[in-house]
Amino acid sequence: MARSRLQLPLGNKMEIVTGTIHTLLPKLDTLLTSEYKLQRGLDGNIKSLKAELVSMDAALTRASEAQMSDDMVQIWAREMRDLSYDIEDIIDKFMVRVKAHPSLQLPGIIGFFVSCLGSLTRAKTRRQIAGDIEHIKKLITEVAERRQRYKFDDIVDQPMAQAIDPRLLGMFEESTKLVAISGPTKELCGLLMEHEGTSKRQLRVVSIVGVGGLGKTTLATVTYQQLRHQFSCSAFVSVSLRPDLKKILGSLLRQVSEQEGYPNNETWEVDELINKIRGVLANKRYFIIIDDIWDESAWKYIQCALIENNYGSRIITTTRLASVAASCCSDIDGSIYKLKPLLLDDSKQLFYKRVFGSEDGCHPELKEISEKILRKCSGVPLAITTIASLLANKPGNKSEWNRVHNSIGFGVEKCTNMDNMRQILSISYDGLPSVLKPCLLYFTVFPEDYSIPIDQLVRRWIAEGFVHGQHDALDELGYSYLFELINRSLIQPENLTAYDGIQSCRVHDMVLDLITSLATKENFVTTFDGRQLADHPGKVRRLSLQNNEEEHNLTHATLNVSHLRSLIVFPGATNLMPPLSDTPVLRVLDLEHCRDLENHHIAGVQKLLNLRYLGLRDTNITRLPRKLGNLQCLHTLDLSQTSITKLPSSAVCLKQLVRLYIEDSVKLPKGIGQLNLLEVLSSYGVSSSPSIVGELGNLTELRVLHISLASGNGSLGGWRNTYEKPLCDSLLKLQKIQELHIRSFGAPTEFIADLGWSPQHLQDFFGSPMSRLPSWMNYSLSNLYQITMTLNILRQEDIQNIGIIPFLRSLHLSVRKIESTGHKLLIGTDHTQFRCLCHLGLSSHHAMGLMFVQGAVPSLVSLDIVLRVRETKDLYGDFNLGLENLHSVRQISVKIGCTGCRRCEVDSAEADIRRAIMNNPNNPTFEITRCFEYELDEVQHLVNEETTEEEEVLIEEVLIK
Repeated sequence: MARSRLQLPLGNKMEIVTGTIHTLLPKLDTLLTSEYKLQRGLDGNIKSLKAELVSMDAALTRASEAQMSDDMVQIWAREMRDLSYDIEDIIDKFMVRVKAHPSLQLPGIIGFFVSCLGSLTRAKTRRQIAGDIEHIKKLITEVAERRQRYKFDDIVDQPMAQAIDPRLLGMFEESTKLVAISGPTKELCGLLMEHEGTSKRQLRVVSIVGVGGLGKTTLATVTYQQLRHQFSCSAFVSVSLRPDLKKILGSLLRQVSEQEGYPNNETWEVDELINKIRGVLANKRYFIIIDDIWDESAWKYIQCALIENNYGSRIITTTRLASVAASCCSDIDGSIYKLKPLLLDDSKQLFYKRVFGSEDGCHPELKEISEKILRKCSGVPLAITTIASLLANKPGNKSEWNRVHNSIGFGVEKCTNMDNMRQILSISYDGLPSVLKPCLLYFTVFPEDYSIPIDQLVRRWIAEGFVHGQHDALDELGYSYLFELINRSLIQPENLTAYDGIQSCRVHDMVLDLITSLATKENFVTTFDGRQLADHPGKVRRLSLQNNEEEHNLTHATLNVSHLRSLIVFPGATNLMPPLSDTPVLRVLDLEHCRDLENHHIAGVQKLLNLRYLGLRDTNITRLPRKLGNLQCLHTLDLSQTSITKLPSSAVCLKQLVRLYIEDSVKLPKGIGQLNLLEVLSSYGVSSSPSIVGELGNLTELRVLHISLASGNGSLGGWRNTYEKPLCDSLLKLQKIQELHIRSFGAPTEFIADLGWSPQHLQDFFGSPMSRLPSWMNYSLSNLYQITMTLNILRQEDIQNIGIIPFLRSLHLSVRKIESTGHKLLIGTDHTQFRCLCHLGLSSHHAMGLMFVQGAVPSLVSLDIVLRVRETKDLYGDFNLGLENLHSVRQISVKIGCTGCRRCEVDSAEADIRRAIMNNPNNPTFEITRCFEYELDEVQHLVNEETTEEEEVLIEEVLIK
């Protein structure tokens, strides 16, 4: 699904220590509605309970904002948080049980008995909730009395002692002792002092951006010391997470006005300080470092004082946030300097220098484990120096170093150096908006160095209740949370797609070490990795089973899983799963990629009435429970790559289901159109479930639809022309569709091409194969940014029609035949077309009859072409594609089919293509590879299909010669 960046709701004050109070309060309001018909007198108890929780929430928020470290306060907060979990579990169980036994209106004697049974069940449930709430009220009262007895509020109000910032040591260390600082310093100086000609006198800013601990402040300090003598005045100020603008501006004024003398400015207001600074700088060439900026608004205020006076002044800013770096450069002539991690040789030099004094001092048997440790540090100087300092104080033997290596990322090592590193990184955590803290801590459920699919991650955040907003906007909001964590350099993006989307992400080991220590302290996640399970909490809320190499048995660990909310099992740990009957309040069950998973492992899953997320992707599960429909809270059901052949008929009762992932061979039950909240259906096979093709149109909330017209075995697979009209009627009703993938597998597609609709919200279209370009692809599709199609024929007018789609960024076409009368089709004759296209892939099963004219596709970044030498030469006589006319392209890949050609012909074709690329004024990088017939067929197949990572590896093995 397409993802846009939304503004993050920074004003929400919910810290991780508040548990579930933020979601609990609205549920208490819901309980008071007539739907639940509570016993007399219970309304007052609920209102009283709600009032006490509101008070507790305020106290917890105040304690968190004060960054309290008092043990007594932490114990109280932990009790309150655990109690909020218990309360929500009780209320959720009550709500789902009431909804599971609605008042039925059935005729006759059967209806009478069913009605009596339902009434008895509901009455029993209501009596139970009354008792539970009375018990909760007593517990809340005890916690509140303890808070008053120990004068908690007085403790919170006491001022905190300011800790010494560990980064100060790096700021004042002599540059001769620093490793690999000369290169970045030279680059930074070059950026600062470039354009010494016409723009020499213009104010210039360079913003250094990078993850915490990468050495931004150190680099800025060294550069400052080198260049400050070239300026009339200079200053170095640090902004920090919670800036005191008066103090910052006062320090700035004192430093730049040493001659004028403004020593006592504590009583001046911000506007007065700004005016004084502007007056001092008006006629001076200044050099100022603004270090550690966390917020764009703080920069905007400081920027007001930094006057543009055309004296060639320079500014350096440092930040961990990419968006802040961009803001610093937006209004001033500036550049962003992305500070890179240390190279391996430099990492070794720093590491060995800290541990042994030099690399020569390292014992040979420690070399291998040293390099393993350095790989975990990923070139981050802070991590390297921290681990090196830790090892310098430990016995120099391999077993001890192995133990330290294995502990990195698990948050268990206790020493001053590790605490200092965590203190530096924790500044990033403390600065997070409250809604992002549980999202970041959730990364601890994944194993070390795990590549995390972002779609799966966001879905699980939603199921956990971390994403708060309107039901139909949760996906977009969840992705905005992830993008903000990436923006803050806490999460590393991976696997960028052709249109700059992120497929997966991972966590740096040092960040993982920090959040693991925090998650353990908060009892947020309990992890079992096959090595140890020590100090496990009394109530396990989230359990991550990651491997079981030692064949442990968790039943011997006496884990209390009755309060378990999430169970995440990774391959190799299936036998550690507790019985699902022991997890009555489970919300998330993800067993993805567990190939040894069998049907008995999910026995009783239909009784998990609070379950929101059920992930069985890539397992050997063959059937689902008949009463799957009992899961009234289920939002996501992922059955992709399983052996399941049909959904039980009760699946039509999953009224809250939002995402359904299945194979197109799965038979869907009649009534599936009743799932009126469904937004994702991937993938529906028409020939597998023809009886529901007409119901598809009832799923009016669908955003994502992957559909197969026939089976994937190459035949028509039971396709009938009678399916065409109901399918068309259904598609016309899907007005909210954003992602539409259609695979025909040989079934006719003319009716799709002729469909008389205009899907205004469509963003991503995949069609393979299509008889021709759909007539509805036109200018009105203003949200469409990606097209991937196999076309039987491509005509000049098709190029024109695609070209007018206003915001198309990625286009991949595989064409069986290019319509031609001996002349090539031209791309770029109208320079208003393809204005936003960045990525273009073209493949022809016959002759490559396309030509780029001068200035075509003005925003193109990458171009991939697959052509056949014999057919192209026979029809057109040359290989002139106009590659020299693509003035913005940066990367070109050409795969040429050699079948039926002499070596000299292939050499000639490659020479023509190479010459054209070399004549391109933009000097793009390029790669030209040769393929044979069977290889070329494989290439064109992969161009048209969504490839897995394994298939991408296969194609590389096939093509590299």
